[in-house]
Amino acid sequence: MLLDAIARHASQTPERPAYQNRTQTLTYGQLWRAARALAVRLRAGTGPVLVCGEKEAGMPVCFLGCLMAGRPWLPVDPQQPAERLLKIRRLSGAADVLCCGSHPAAAALGAVQAEPLFGAEKLLDPAQFAVNPARDAYWMFTSGSTGAPKGVRIPLSALENFVEWMLGLPAVAACGAGVNVNQARFSFDLSVADLWPTFAAGGTVRALEGAEQGDLPALYEALGRSGARRLVCTPSFARLCLCDAAFCKDLLPHLETVFFCGETLAPRTVRTLEKRFEGLRILNAYGPTEAACAVTAVEVQGREGTLPVGRVADAASRLLILDEQGRPRPEGLPGEIAIAGPSVGSGYIGGEAGGFGTLAGQKVYRTGDEGVIRDGLLWHLGRRDRQIKYKGYRIEPGEVEAAILAWDEVRAAAVLPLRSGGEVRGLAAAVEWEKNPPDPAECSARLRHTLPEYMLPRRWRAVERMPVNERGKCDFAALERMLEDE
Repeated sequence: MLLDAIARHASQTPERPAYQNRTQTLTYGQLWRAARALAVRLRAGTGPVLVCGEKEAGMPVCFLGCLMAGRPWLPVDPQQPAERLLKIRRLSGAADVLCCGSHPAAAALGAVQAEPLFGAEKLLDPAQFAVNPARDAYWMFTSGSTGAPKGVRIPLSALENFVEWMLGLPAVAACGAGVNVNQARFSFDLSVADLWPTFAAGGTVRALEGAEQGDLPALYEALGRSGARRLVCTPSFARLCLCDAAFCKDLLPHLETVFFCGETLAPRTVRTLEKRFEGLRILNAYGPTEAACAVTAVEVQGREGTLPVGRVADAASRLLILDEQGRPRPEGLPGEIAIAGPSVGSGYIGGEAGGFGTLAGQKVYRTGDEGVIRDGLLWHLGRRDRQIKYKGYRIEPGEVEAAILAWDEVRAAAVLPLRSGGEVRGLAAAVEWEKNPPDPAECSARLRHTLPEYMLPRRWRAVERMPVNERGKCDFAALERMLEDE
């Protein structure tokens, strides 16, 4: 389905822009031909293909080439520490590494430059495309609670199910063939909602580069020139955009829909958007990496109070609320959110069971999120474990703690969210030191060797002795109270 749709656009509208960044434009004809050329090379190998890059035009070519060749793509961010990238390569077993653009990480990974491969004369015959829906389309690594990154496997059937579901949402269907602004890095699964529904509908992805997102005037200029009809982003990104009154209908006169996912959406953000963009349709979506990006969404403009995260009746897969024994609970009673059906991934790399299982003959994933279904809507009530969502990224505090505990002078460490107005605004680290603690700037500098920037604590608190609860375990509630008192 997905390859057929892109092939049709490449044949019927080959000059239409498929992907743009600040300096590059890739048409559907160029995308299709370059991917077919790369796919010939990829068919000679097996297993996942590590794709290293940022927002270069070569990134979607690599992903599409992998899709044609039947090999899962595994996107990694070259700005992450080399040690972490090497760990991901080792855990995935990826024999082939492609790099788009020029990045120091390419040498450490032993990457092959991707762009020269796009011009090969031999093209993969469409009759040889890998169309088995059960095979993996992509792998995505997230933060892991055991101290190591955790890889998720998503089959082609789940990806295609997601694309079909998203394009079936009225607010998306109305502008599906227009320009979609991409905020998320390709190593973050929210980007799946940018590329593939847009390509399937024949629209244009305008990818925002890091330099544009880090400079407000440059960001507004990029948005103003984009002609965007749809924006897919995290609530944190929207808050950044809204910090200046210039982010309004005058800047983006064609914007029709905003699709939010990845973290809690504050009602205040919705109200501000409604004031700035008359008639804007605002979707609040929910879904874990383990279930192909998102599985449910609901329009929330005009709503007051706490916002729902989806409409159960038109979800991409069946939504359930389970009790402690894994039994479905009736509507109105809270429990653990579970997803059953075609959205669910193939499992974790390495075979860890985690929340994956079966229920009544269907694949099921127990999310670890508390939720309730009321009046046909899904409401997210928080995490059952310590997992944190920050700027759309999923962070396991255990991975940050493991990095800190590797230091010789640390006896104990705990990482917690910093909250303001009910939203996570960063991380805090409480550390029991063997001797005088280093300066916080030095602590952050050390972590940068192993962790990405979004996982670095913003606040450091030295504790004489880590508080424990009645079970002899770290008392995280007491630590949170200590942070609140500062």
